[in-house]
Amino acid sequence: MPPTGRSGSQHLWIVGSLLLVLADSGCSIQASLEPVPAHPGPVGSGQPLGYVVCPTSVTPVELGTRTAEAPITLPVRGTPPLGSFAVTTSPDGRSAYVVTSSVTRSGTADNVVVPIDLATQRAQMPIVLPGRGGTHAVVVMHDGKTVLAASGTSIVPIDAANRSVGTPLDLGSGRTVFSMALSPTSPILYVLVEGGVIPVDTATATVGSMIPTGLSISSVSSPHGVIVAADGATVYAVGHGGADFGGQMVSITVATGAVRSATSFDKFGIADPAALAMVVGGATILMADSGNNWVVPVPTADPGNPSGPVRLPSGGVASAGSTSGHPSDIVVGPGPTGAFVVAGLDAVLPFDPTTNTFGRAVKVCSGAASMAVAGA
Repeated sequence: MPPTGRSGSQHLWIVGSLLLVLADSGCSIQASLEPVPAHPGPVGSGQPLGYVVCPTSVTPVELGTRTAEAPITLPVRGTPPLGSFAVTTSPDGRSAYVVTSSVTRSGTADNVVVPIDLATQRAQMPIVLPGRGGTHAVVVMHDGKTVLAASGTSIVPIDAANRSVGTPLDLGSGRTVFSMALSPTSPILYVLVEGGVIPVDTATATVGSMIPTGLSISSVSSPHGVIVAADGATVYAVGHGGADFGGQMVSITVATGAVRSATSFDKFGIADPAALAMVVGGATILMADSGNNWVVPVPTADPGNPSGPVRLPSGGVASAGSTSGHPSDIVVGPGPTGAFVVAGLDAVLPFDPTTNTFGRAVKVCSGAASMAVAGA
């Protein structure tokens, strides 16, 4: 779907030649924070890893053994609002990037991206972003060379190799970026904003016309509120809508831009959809509902008829190995590793989509909000 509409800089993603002069507040971060020492030992055992982001740290989780490794401390100050920090990984599995905010010595808060070297488990110095507002989402382009970070209503490109910051692409007043999903088959980035999804052609830095969904952002701001099918043909988004302002999922046909009939979750109870994940093979979408503490499987062949919800186990992480906390994110690991739900602000719950059962919770860093998966 080639976007149409207002155009931004045609060289948005060529960040090496579009350096910005960082503000004085940014310099204070660079001068006052030291890189975090390397992790004392190797993480994982040649297996896929998940990375769970919290306000001041990231916890690596071995997906196969469901084991948490030592947290990686982030060199940031202050506590960002819940839902206003996110993590992603590079296609080659060698780097992670956290978008968040950090308070300078003068007391102001800058939006920043923190790169993490996953080979050494070392968090690097924050990269200061222009703009103000929420930092809800971050993605890496297919070639791994450019990181795209949300900063309020703008998408900010960063050169992954030299840390240079390119010209932001502003989506316009009232269009705070809440979630971003890059098409697996094209350079189109789908951006979830209040009331719709905006396609952005990253090859030409062109903002397309918003596709109205009628959905307001869920009370849980998740970086996975919008996802794209593996074949790039369909986009899925969640939020609140309809006459009763209930929890819904809509699907968008990429070829035509048509929005199909919404999937309502309210027949199961008042829903607050936090995030979506596509099961390997694409037959099922998993919706994590923060309002009801459950996961709802939705068949992609018949999205209007979601399966019955699977309730999260109750109890404390330490005692029962499970959590009653409200889920804020859900991701799917490679191969047979299954899905993983971030819940309870300090735990990850493995979920088997073939049996619709949960595994024992994995305790992670405090304030956990979102998760990303990397290869071995």
